[in-house]
Formats: sequence, C-alpha cells, structure tokens
Amino acid sequence: MKEGDALPSMRFLAKELRISVITTKRAYEELERDGFITTMTGKGSFVSGTNLELIREEHLKRIEQHMIQIKELAVRCGLRLEDLQEMLAVFYTNA
Repeated sequence: MKEGDALPSMRFLAKELRISVITTKRAYEELERDGFITTMTGKGSFVSGTNLELIREEHLKRIEQHMIQIKELAVRCGLRLEDLQEMLAVFYTNA
C-alpha cells in the first residue's frame, strides 16, 4: 500500500479474516501507535508516510533477537566469537 491509501474498516477486515473486531481494533491501534497508519474519526484509517527511522529501529530489534538466538546456538556448539565473526563476514560479502 502507498502513503494515503485507505485501510478497510475494522469490521470489514474482521469479517474478511474471520477474526474478532477487538483483535482488529488492537492491530489498528498498534499500527497507529507505531506510526504506520493515521486514523481520522469518521473518515477511517490511512497509510502514513514512511518513517524511515522507525522502520530502521524495527529492523534493529529483529536483528538483535536473531543474534541472541545465534549466540545461544553457538555456545551450545562450542563456537567462539571469532568463528561467528568469520561466518558473518562470509555471508555479508556474498550478499
């Protein structure tokens, strides 16, 4: 979706997805809180302009979560930090 595009109403989306309106309302509230949508009373919800800093922060959070999992697996396998750095370097240069 592009900036300014209207989102379906919460009731319509809930019906289409066969989920609770309360669940849909919560999702819309989270999207608005995180700056992805804007809601105007009586008009609906719309896609907000791209917040690059917010998107970057979300990506960093996901990377950190993956890195925690990688570290835990590495410790179980007896890998050293240097081994992980070497592996990352190989993946990074092949990207």
